[in-house]
Amino acid sequence: MIGRAHAYAIVNPVAGHGRGARVARRIARDFASAGMVVEVAVTPAPGEAARLAAAAVDDGYRTILAVGGDGTANEVANGMIGSGAALALYPIGKGNDLARMLGYPRGRRLHRVPAWLANEARRRRIDVGEVNGRLFLNATGVGIDGHVAERIRASERVVGQRLAYLVGSLVSIATYRPQPMELRIDGAASFGRFLTVISSNGTYFGGGMKPAPRASLDDGELDVTVAGDLSRIDSILALVRLYFGNHENGTTIVTHRARSVEIELERTLPLQLDGEVTHADRVSVTIRPGALDVLAAP
Repeated sequence: MIGRAHAYAIVNPVAGHGRGARVARRIARDFASAGMVVEVAVTPAPGEAARLAAAAVDDGYRTILAVGGDGTANEVANGMIGSGAALALYPIGKGNDLARMLGYPRGRRLHRVPAWLANEARRRRIDVGEVNGRLFLNATGVGIDGHVAERIRASERVVGQRLAYLVGSLVSIATYRPQPMELRIDGAASFGRFLTVISSNGTYFGGGMKPAPRASLDDGELDVTVAGDLSRIDSILALVRLYFGNHENGTTIVTHRARSVEIELERTLPLQLDGEVTHADRVSVTIRPGALDVLAAP
């Protein structure tokens, strides 16, 4: 068994608009200065981080460092779930919402991460969500949430990553309409047209938006935000309030605490999980309490 001072770093080279490739060349040196030995692997293709993480766990590593954003953390976690190894982060992606939730140094304080992990961070066990057999750490959403995620990359090329979620959201509000869905939240059924259904494990998504301001990573439940048949104007107002976490109004936007969510769709829609996009005509979400060890703020 390899101790915490000897970690395995999995680097997404395209994270942060190519910043990952530059970080890969110096990260071992940066961590050595904090007293940690870090072996570095660069992901050769999307989806490969999970395979690398699983192999590192099999080799005895007890700390796996995800170097990238929320999508990279998601992939790495999918490869190490249930192993007892701890997920650590070096947040250089677009949103870094899990790092925000776990109290990591970010942005201009990113250089503090090696010393922080070596000396301050503590081991913590958190819940993990599961949607259609795939794990997520922050949130998954179907409806306009997935529609927005599909447009973020195109928006980044025009306005940059800081404004990409806002611009992608406004474009989606102009083009997307609420869709018919059949919802079952802990077995309680409802039918209608819904703008989005977001199942949150953590508080944040989209680079600091707060769909679930009361969520906790270790309470064994999902916070499920359901937005109904909102008009375009009401959708824009809800988007603004989402940044402050005061979007819920008890009528057209409500939140449920639940352990399972089942959604039947009339047609295939985009499904977002931790910022990545897939497509589905049926969505099944559950929570796996205490399934992942992480390094986090005390």
